[in-house]
Amino acid sequence: MMNSNDRLLFRAAAFAMATTSLITGIIQITRDIEKIYAHPPVGPKLIESKPQALPAMKLGYPIKQCECRICGRTGYTEWHHIISRGHAKKTNQLDLIDNPGNVVELCKGCHDQTTASKSRYLLEKKQKRWNKRFWKSYQ
Repeated sequence: MMNSNDRLLFRAAAFAMATTSLITGIIQITRDIEKIYAHPPVGPKLIESKPQALPAMKLGYPIKQCECRICGRTGYTEWHHIISRGHAKKTNQLDLIDNPGNVVELCKGCHDQTTASKSRYLLEKKQKRWNKRFWKSYQ
């Protein structure tokens, strides 16, 4: 017969095994996605492109080379505006918004380290803290 300590150890071991399986699955999915981005399959597209997915071509950006300008990593990249779109609008330099010389290709990791991304992250973090304080006052 199992005592309470044995049951607790058994549950902890089962939880650890389940967690390990989940993490292993997530890692495998992430690797599969990275492979797809690095070497897209050739053949018919399974998902048709939406009109919103084509702003780079419509705005006259250069064709993506899928290589980060900072670290050189190949695969999935994002456009980064050197002079932000918001600043271009504020200073009435609207030609900078779709100027191909005002964008660079960055991988997600490098793009997340840019000033605008960090500012956005800090703003979201501040907003979450404010929301927590707001809702605590009503409990």
